Amino acid sequence: MSYTLVEQVKIRLKQFHIEEVEDETTGEKSDKVVFDEKECNPLIEQLLEQARKEIISRRNYPDTYTQDQIDSDVKNYENIMVNLAVYDRSQAGEAYMASFSENGVSRTWKDRESLFVGVFPFVKAM
Repeated sequence: MSYTLVEQVKIRLKQFHIEEVEDETTGEKSDKVVFDEKECNPLIEQLLEQARKEIISRRNYPDTYTQDQIDSDVKNYENIMVNLAVYDRSQAGEAYMASFSENGVSRTWKDRESLFVGVFPFVKAM
């Protein structure tokens, strides 16, 4: 099954549940994914757009690239966009928090820059 980028982020954040539905014509039952916490959608959309812009910036497309070529290339990095949105949404506490410790539980985060592995800039010949 194919999911939108927002839906992929919501799945990773466990913002969904499964409902059993019955087909009206055949009577067959099947499972349907239902996405929860719709109030989070604008934030997730913004995080995905931010990740998209960061990838475009890092790719450093030549001036000769059209918007269609850029859009087509960025599709190759959708998994990285989802990872970045999940990372940014999953941070415990306040934005830009360096560490978290509570009741003997301490959390550290993977360096966000490491999520950009595989996003290489175009090289311009001099």
